[in-house]
Amino acid sequence: MKSTGITYVLITLFFILCVNANGQTIGNIAKAKKVIQEGSPTEKTEAYNQLGWEYRKMYPDSSIYFLKTSIELIELYKNDQLLPETYNYLGVAYLYKGDYLKSYDYHEKAKDLALEKQDSLQYAHALNSLGRLFEGTAAYDKAIDYYYQALDIFEKLDNKIGLTYIYSSLATFYQSQKSYIKAEEMSKRALKIRIDEGLVVGVAFSYLELAKIYSAANKNDLAHQMLSNSRVYSDSVKNNLVLKAEVNTEIANLYRKDQQYEEAKRLMEASKDIAEGITNQNLLMKVYNQYGILNYDLGNYDEAIAFHIKVVQAAENSAFWKELKQSYLYLSKSYEAKGNAQRALEYFKNYNEIENKFLDIEKARLVQQHESRIALEKRAQENELLKIEKKKNNELLEEQRIRNFSLTGLLIVLVIFAFTVQANSNKKKRANEKLSNQKDKLADLNLQKDTLMNILAHDLKAPFNRIRGLVELIKVDKSNQDKYIHMIDQMSINGSDLIKNVLDVNKLEAGEANENVGQVDVEYLLKEKLIHYTEDAKHKNITLQNNISVDRNFITNQLYLERIVDNLISNAIKYSSFNSTVKITSVLDNQQLKLIVTDDGPGFTEDDKKSLYSKFKTLSAKPTGGEASNGLGLSLVKSLVDKLRGKITLLSEVGKGSTFEVIIPELTYGNN
Repeated sequence: MKSTGITYVLITLFFILCVNANGQTIGNIAKAKKVIQEGSPTEKTEAYNQLGWEYRKMYPDSSIYFLKTSIELIELYKNDQLLPETYNYLGVAYLYKGDYLKSYDYHEKAKDLALEKQDSLQYAHALNSLGRLFEGTAAYDKAIDYYYQALDIFEKLDNKIGLTYIYSSLATFYQSQKSYIKAEEMSKRALKIRIDEGLVVGVAFSYLELAKIYSAANKNDLAHQMLSNSRVYSDSVKNNLVLKAEVNTEIANLYRKDQQYEEAKRLMEASKDIAEGITNQNLLMKVYNQYGILNYDLGNYDEAIAFHIKVVQAAENSAFWKELKQSYLYLSKSYEAKGNAQRALEYFKNYNEIENKFLDIEKARLVQQHESRIALEKRAQENELLKIEKKKNNELLEEQRIRNFSLTGLLIVLVIFAFTVQANSNKKKRANEKLSNQKDKLADLNLQKDTLMNILAHDLKAPFNRIRGLVELIKVDKSNQDKYIHMIDQMSINGSDLIKNVLDVNKLEAGEANENVGQVDVEYLLKEKLIHYTEDAKHKNITLQNNISVDRNFITNQLYLERIVDNLISNAIKYSSFNSTVKITSVLDNQQLKLIVTDDGPGFTEDDKKSLYSKFKTLSAKPTGGEASNGLGLSLVKSLVDKLRGKITLLSEVGKGSTFEVIIPELTYGNN
C-alpha cells in the first residue's frame, strides 16, 4: 500500500484538479479527502472509485491511478465486493485514454466477476460498455445482443441511472444503422428519466444526442433547437469542458452543412483548444476528425490532411476503427483534390481494407455471440433449478417437523404418505427433466438455424462486397489487375464451396443424401484429387506428396468418399504454412481402406479437440493465406465417415502439424 505521505500528496492533488474538474464539485473532493483519512477500508475503496469515475473524461490517467489504488485496498483487506465496479470504471477510463484493448479486458473482467458474485447491476453495466466497444468495431450483432441483455436487467432492477445509459447506447446504435425514429425514441426515454431525476449534465448530453440524431437525419432545424437546449443546461454546470467541446463541435457541424464556414471554424477552434488541453483521446479524435472535414469543405486540403493524419496516428494505436476509416476516406479525397492520385489510391486501399475487416469481425464473433447467449441461459436455468431445489428442501423440512410432533399412532400413516409424496416428486422430476431435455434440443436446433442463417448471410454477402471493392480498384490500379482478378476468382470459389457444404450437411441431416454403393477405383480417384488441388497448393508453394497404393477397386459410396477427400486435402492446404508439405497416404488393410492426410500446420489445442467436429465452430488455428473458413468442413467429414461405418482420428500437437486418419470398412451392394 501507499505510505501516509503519498496519501497526503494525493489529497493535495485532488484540490488542484478540482479547479478544472469536469462536473466535479469541491464538496465531493472534500468528502473524499475526509473518507480517505478517516473511513473504513470499504469506505476508502468507495471514495477512490468515486474519484476515478469523476475524472474519467478530463484526466483518464488520474482516474486510472485512483482506481488502481482502490484495487490495492481491495487486495490488502481481501474484500472484493466492490471489485466489479472498479473494473467497470477502469474500462471506461481506458476508453477515454484511447486504449481500446485494455478497456475491453477490464469490462470482460467486470462481467465475469459480477456474474460469479451475482452482482446484477455491475453485470448489466459491463454488458452495456462491452456493447459500445463492439459497436465501435462494427460488430453490430454482438453489440445489440449485449445492449438488450443489459436493458432487461436494468428494467428488472428498476435502476434509473442504468436505464439512461442503456437508452443512450441504443440511441447511438440505431443512429449508426440509420434507424432515426428508433434512435429518437431511445434518446427521449433517457432524456425523460434525466429530467425527472434532476441529472443536469445528463440532460445536456441527451439534448446533444438528439441533436446528432436530427443532424444525421437532415432535420437541421430540430438539431439547432436541441443544441440550444443542451447549451442552456451545460452552461449551468461550471467548467464542464468536455460537454462544452462536444456541443461546440456539433453546432460547428451544422454550420458547416449550412455553409456558414466562419462560425463553424470559430467553434471548432474553441473545441480543439479544449480537447488538446486534456487527455481524453476519444474527444480529441472526434474534434480532429470534424476539423479535418471542415478544412476539406473549405478547400484547405493540406490542413485537412494534417488533422486526419493525427486521427490516424491516434486511432491506429487504440483500435477506434470507425474514426480511422473516416480519416482514411478524407485523406484519399484530399490527396485526390490535390492531384496526387498515388497517395489517394493508397489511402483508399486502407479505407477499403477496414471495410472488409468490419465484415470479418462481424463473422468471427457470430459464434461467440451465440455461445455467450447459451452460457447465460444455462446459468439462468441453473439458478432456477437451485430455487426449485431449495423450495423442495424447505417442504421436506416442514414435513419432518410435522412428523416429529405427530402422535405415535399416526407414524405409519405419515411414513406411507412421505413415500407417496417422494414417489410423486420423482415422477414429476423425471417428467420435468424429459420436458427440459426436449426444450434444450429445440433451443439448440433453433440456435443452429439462427447461426447458419447469420453465417450464410455474411459469407454470401462478404464476397460480393469484396468483389465490388476489387472491381473499383481495378478501374484505378491497372498494374495489379491480374492480382485482383485472382482474388475475385478465389472469392467466387469460396462462396461456391460454402453453398456446397451447407447443402451436403442439410441432406445428411434430412436423410436425403446419396445412398448408392459401388466399386470405386480409389487410387485413380485420389490421384485426380491431387491434380485438382495442385494449383491451390502452388499459390502457397506447398508440396503435395503422394503415398497412394491401392491395388484393386473398393466397394463404398463414391460421392461420400470424394467429399471426405475434398475437405481433408483442402483443409490441409488452407491451414499449412507456406513452403511446407502435405502428405496423402492410402492403403488397403484387411478389407478396410485407410486414408491419412498429414500437414505441417499450426496443429490443434486440447480445447479445439473437444469441439473438433461441431458445426460452425471456429477453432484457434487460422488459414495461413487469408482463405475463408465457415466451420462446416470437419463436421461434414465426421458425418460422412459415420455414414460409411468408419472412424476418424486426429493426432496433433500445437505447432507440430496434424494427421487425420480415416478408416472405412468395405461395404456390400445395397448396403451402406
